[in-house]
Amino acid sequence: MNVLENPHVALMFVIPQRREVVRVAGTAEVVMDPDLLQSMQVNNHVPDLALLVRVEEAFFHCGKSMIRSRMWQPDRWESVAGLPTYAQALKDHGKLSDPIDDLEERMAYNESDRLY
Repeated sequence: MNVLENPHVALMFVIPQRREVVRVAGTAEVVMDPDLLQSMQVNNHVPDLALLVRVEEAFFHCGKSMIRSRMWQPDRWESVAGLPTYAQALKDHGKLSDPIDDLEERMAYNESDRLY
């Protein structure tokens, strides 16, 4: 959803090996405040934009979904065989004309890759 059209947002924080999740809801806006952005600097990289969320409610949520999903038990996960790759999903959803092999190559994860 576009926060410029509808600023209402909800976030769910999932912490590895914890059953409970934290749910946060509120309103969001895109900000470009230089001081705020500077405070978010990582490895000499300052973001161009930030999403500021004004929290209206925050609470712990029952862990039943984490338990039932076996989220933290990789040996119990269902196979993803037959599901589209991330590149294929982007190509389909974005109606991209790029060849799928090019998209897959650009999205390949390399151990030496870094966010910043």
